[in-house]
Amino acid sequence: MRRVHEVILAVAIAAAAAACGGSKMPASPSAAGSVVPGGSAGPSAIVTGTVQGGGASALTAASSGPAITGVTITVVGTSISATVDGGGRFALINVPTGNIQLQLSGSGANATVTLSSVQAAQTVDVVVAVAGSTASLESEVRSGAGEAQLEGRVESLPPTTAALTFKAAGRTVRTDSATRFVDGSQTRAFADLRLGMRVHARGTLTGDTFTATTVEMQNSNAAIEAEVNGVIDTLTGNASAFQFKIGSRLIKGDAQTSFIRGSNTADSFASLKNGVRVEVKGEQRDDFLQATRIHVEDDANDDNDDDNGQTASASVQGLLNAKTGTSPNFVLTVGTTSVRTSSATVLKRKGDVLPLTTLQTGQSLHVEGTRQTNGSIDARKIEIENDNEDEAEFETEGTLSGLAGTCPSIRFTVSSAPVTTSSTTRFDDVSCTALANGNRVEVKGVRQSSGTVIATRVKKK
Repeated sequence: MRRVHEVILAVAIAAAAAACGGSKMPASPSAAGSVVPGGSAGPSAIVTGTVQGGGASALTAASSGPAITGVTITVVGTSISATVDGGGRFALINVPTGNIQLQLSGSGANATVTLSSVQAAQTVDVVVAVAGSTASLESEVRSGAGEAQLEGRVESLPPTTAALTFKAAGRTVRTDSATRFVDGSQTRAFADLRLGMRVHARGTLTGDTFTATTVEMQNSNAAIEAEVNGVIDTLTGNASAFQFKIGSRLIKGDAQTSFIRGSNTADSFASLKNGVRVEVKGEQRDDFLQATRIHVEDDANDDNDDDNGQTASASVQGLLNAKTGTSPNFVLTVGTTSVRTSSATVLKRKGDVLPLTTLQTGQSLHVEGTRQTNGSIDARKIEIENDNEDEAEFETEGTLSGLAGTCPSIRFTVSSAPVTTSSTTRFDDVSCTALANGNRVEVKGVRQSSGTVIATRVKKK
């Protein structure tokens, strides 16, 4: 958050200097939007945030995919834009009020996300997850105009935090005996909060501390998948109970944690050493990641060499969520990782070599290649593990965006999943025609091999 405050302070100082005849506003973020299309200046807001890889809902900005750089954020319908910096941050000034859409483009991204009811003089800080053509609003904190608001997942609870205090959307949220807890029409209490639960709080924001007058509990989904990769540091423990750090992230594992090296070769705890690069998958817990699988990326013992005798320096396994570009130069989003292919990339399925055009969203892939400084992987080999040919039941919850079509056949995105409805779709607590971008909805349906979900039920939360 210190970075957010520095950005806002810099914007304010620059604006004051300009008013006094001082230096010009910085080129990025663009100030071109101070007059919106139509020629007249109007009330405005500031939007800051983080862009991260992966469309799946994340517990915190740090707990899903790596921050994405090279993405341009544009306020649709204006010339207001900014480029995401090396830390995944951006800042937009002179943003018009009301319902706005942010267009994300570049680095394999081409998606929009909606911010509803932006107010004059308001600062909105967001975390946006993007995967190809889909994006989701993971958290947002609003301040500076009327009552402050916070929406995100519960990250920490006592005893990690102080009594009647929890963390959400990267902020410390304080409550007391006067704080009102609700779940729909039901009255709740602080004790009903669960790690991973999505909440919407109202109150006041001072620095990084949010003092809540009301906390609305929106769901109880506490199982939050997370992924992190990097170099092991401060490793302690044994195969039954161990922990280490990757950067500032604390990783814990036990006898249930599985290990692989190279192309799914079984491995063991003995491979973990300080300085070894690993990719960890697991569940976000209270201030740490519980590892379910650790992929050791130090491939010195891997016999799967390419034609030049070079070994893969990184790998990733997951669902192909998005594909852009033309063969052979595709940009893929595998799980939360950006993967690039080239004429040197070998694609296989059950031992057969296939053209890269065989790749389709919804396939489960295992990728080996070279990790780039921005966290992406240049693919050397890709294995199609299954084609997801069978339809699967699907359920998700999140903020609706990208609404298009005519009822009953409409299209939208929820938590990175593209959704379509039909005359057989059941709408609960809302009619089809009343749905709008920014609504929080629960979707149940059937996921197709293309990745699209055919909704059987849509419920407004």
